Amino acid sequence: MKFSYFLPTKLSFGFGSLDAIGQEARGLGATNALVVTDKVMVKTGIVERVTSRLEGVGFEVFDEVEAEPKIEVAQKVADRVRSAPFDLVVGVGGGSSMDMAKVAAGFASNHGAALAFVGNNKFAKKPVPSIMVPTTAGTGAELTVTSMVTVEGHKQWINSPLLLPSVALVDPELTMSMPPGVTAATGMDALCHNTEAYLSSLASPITDSAALEGIGLIVRSLVKAYENGSDRGARESMSLGALMGGIALQAKMVYGHSIGYTIATRFNLPHGVSCGLPLPYVISNYAVACAPKMEKLAVAFGVGANGDAGALGLAIAEKTVGIAKSLKLPTALKDLGVPERDLQALSDECLSMYPRPNSPLVFDGKSMGQLYRRMWEGKLEA
Repeated sequence: MKFSYFLPTKLSFGFGSLDAIGQEARGLGATNALVVTDKVMVKTGIVERVTSRLEGVGFEVFDEVEAEPKIEVAQKVADRVRSAPFDLVVGVGGGSSMDMAKVAAGFASNHGAALAFVGNNKFAKKPVPSIMVPTTAGTGAELTVTSMVTVEGHKQWINSPLLLPSVALVDPELTMSMPPGVTAATGMDALCHNTEAYLSSLASPITDSAALEGIGLIVRSLVKAYENGSDRGARESMSLGALMGGIALQAKMVYGHSIGYTIATRFNLPHGVSCGLPLPYVISNYAVACAPKMEKLAVAFGVGANGDAGALGLAIAEKTVGIAKSLKLPTALKDLGVPERDLQALSDECLSMYPRPNSPLVFDGKSMGQLYRRMWEGKLEA
């Protein structure tokens, strides 16, 4: 066995963790921070809760982040962070805000158009320090190397280990006000991260341990948090489960996210909805290829460990569909209004634009097309 793992981010988890942000900022030598967020976070008062704790550190707020940010938003972030001598970036919000905060830290010390950084390892100089404050329990972006952007209608990424934040303050208190729809979508995203990372051929004992723990936390708590947002135990478990997903994602995702990318912008779907819909079909499809791992995955999902890999995969997939239905999320492509005639084009796009060399199951045009058809019809088995 051979693997590597890299996580230099200082992590503080638990209710009240936000209170340490001033101390962490000063410890990083900060004097002037750019707070990257969205207008909802400003309106709800969460940004003020963050900035009021930045004692002794000046700050400005950039609140123009949008859901599923386009490359043009990343360029605005670049222009803003380069407009003053900021020596700290603070990301406040969900995955989109944290993704833009991570690239802001990189843009502060690396010059050039935002589009020039799309791809892998395009940052030459070390970013300025950054602190991430997640307000959803979903992306785990506070512990990942990737920032997602939309370029000409297609999902792309800005990827670099240099983008790992300096500090992550994961305070479940900040998730208590999430409405049910956001709780559902972000929670499903966290479940996807943990599950896909577990199925990846790049998985290691570290990522597997995090993924299985994260899956168990989410399966037991997501519907509770959705039905009762004031359930502090469920909110804490969801924050921890999402964080585990961020740790697990060093194993990378498999084709569930790739499929999600093909439908997200076309049908204006929240990220967790677009990636959550393929998840049960991916689990069922991957089961035999990942046979030695299916018993532990089944236990994490709470469906027992009896049966061969195919049967376990189907039981896990059915459990996943049940969770999605409890969250009132779509479970078939035809429910989204995806035209049947578009299935092969979506399949071709998935393979050509979003390949997954770490997938233990190899797809070609025919097999991916068949998977899209099953997702359209709502059939978990071939």
